[in-house]
Order: sequence, then structure tokens, then C-alpha cells
Amino acid sequence: MTTVTRDQAAAKARLELGATVVEPFVDDELERDLVCGGYAFVAGDRGAIIGYDGGYQTSMLELSGETMETLILGWLVEQRHRKDMTDAPPKRPTHPCPICGRPTAHEDRYPASVCADCRDRASDRDGRRIVGYNEGLAGELIVFYADSPRGPQTEIAGEVLDTGRCWIDGIACSIAGARFGGVVVQRLAD
Repeated sequence: MTTVTRDQAAAKARLELGATVVEPFVDDELERDLVCGGYAFVAGDRGAIIGYDGGYQTSMLELSGETMETLILGWLVEQRHRKDMTDAPPKRPTHPCPICGRPTAHEDRYPASVCADCRDRASDRDGRRIVGYNEGLAGELIVFYADSPRGPQTEIAGEVLDTGRCWIDGIACSIAGARFGGVVVQRLAD
């Protein structure tokens, strides 16, 4: 049952995103699901979902390689799983993550894409965690080490950037800029 109004959700989104103004991001499936749904908002390069039950999820969209659509899809999949409503999958297509098996947003262009949790564990050949994102308006891929002696994301992961290869749990993957922004990591065929 809906317990949070759009105005209340907007107030919580402003608080969670640290913004004075948030723009609603209307998504019919999210707003119609009275058990697992809620409202979505954008503030600059950050997004938030405020659930009808008061729960929330935020994302630094560009930095994490997400879009509002993938954030919403992930929210719906996770909430439906938590509430044991797997018989009501999202209407958007998903496929099992080729690393862990969790549902992830499906795009025909990226049939072997991994879920956000697995992407967050991506590393170079030696196991140093990496973070990739788009740089500039052209959307060129840039990859940094998550941690380095000079501070977080201050050292470019040159080999990963040069080869387009990364690893998740020892499994070889590719990393590239997605066609319409963001970063896509796909498992390579064995």
C-alpha cells in the first residue's frame, strides 16, 4: 500500500542527494507497483528512488555507469526478490548475470553484460579494483584504479584501458563505453 506521497518522496530525495532541487523521473512500472515501487528523482548526475515503503536507493549515475532506467530496473528486481514476488518480474527484459546469475538489464547489443554488483568488483589482471566511466561529451572510456597511493581514482589503469580487458572473480571480461553513455562490462567467452 502506498504510504509515501510524491511530495514526501521528493523531500527525502533532496535530503539523500544533498540537493535543493530534484526533478521527477516518471516511470509507469515503478509508480504502478504499489508493493515494490515508488518514485524516482534526478539531481544533476545523481539519481534516487524513494520506495513507497520509505526505503531508498541512490546512485552517482555517470560515475557508476548507470542510467535511471537501469537503476529503476535494479530496484524493481531487488525489491521483488526481497519481498518474494519473483512471479512478478519487471516488464523490461533481463538476463542472468554471466558471473553471479542475478537478473540484470538486457540490451541486445550487450548480451553478456554483468550486473552492477559484479561490475563493481572488476579488477585488472593483478586483482587491483578498477572504476570506469565516460569522459567528456564524446563518452570516451576512462578507467582508474579505485585506490592508489595518491588517493582514490587518481591513477589511470593503463593496461585495462589499452586492452579493454578486466577480470571479475578471476573471469576474463571486456570493458567499454556503452553506446548511449555509461560503461558496459561483459563476460568473455571461455
